[in-house]
Amino acid sequence: MRGFWLLVHVLGFTLWLGGGIATMVAGVTAKRLGTTERLSAYRLIGVIQRVLVGPGAIAVVLSGIILGQPYMRSGAMPGWVSLMMVAGILGALGVVAISVPTAAKLARLEPQGGQLPEAFHRLRKRQIIAATVAGTFGLIALFAATLGRG
Repeated sequence: MRGFWLLVHVLGFTLWLGGGIATMVAGVTAKRLGTTERLSAYRLIGVIQRVLVGPGAIAVVLSGIILGQPYMRSGAMPGWVSLMMVAGILGALGVVAISVPTAAKLARLEPQGGQLPEAFHRLRKRQIIAATVAGTFGLIALFAATLGRG
């Protein structure tokens, strides 16, 4: 059963960080587009966040808790496991509570008189900050699991 949960953990992490990188590339590329095309790109980003990033982050946390049970039961968790778990949970909370809902709001925006809606820049800034912070925590978790393990 451990193998199954390890698979879920790796797949979830791949969806989370891979979707996050795809979001970043799409967002940077969209800056050069016209209003209608830019909002279309943010609709795609909303789908990426909702279908890949959010479920990936949730899968990582759930499988991580299950995989961490032997460490938690022993009462002696190595530092790398603690760092991985704390960073992963904080990053996933950022994804689920801020990044995915903000991407969904951006995806629903419509042009106003051929211009970007008033809320666009505020939501875009929130999305950039939330996704950057959540992704940084995800990378910290990855580094803890790979480099911290020794």
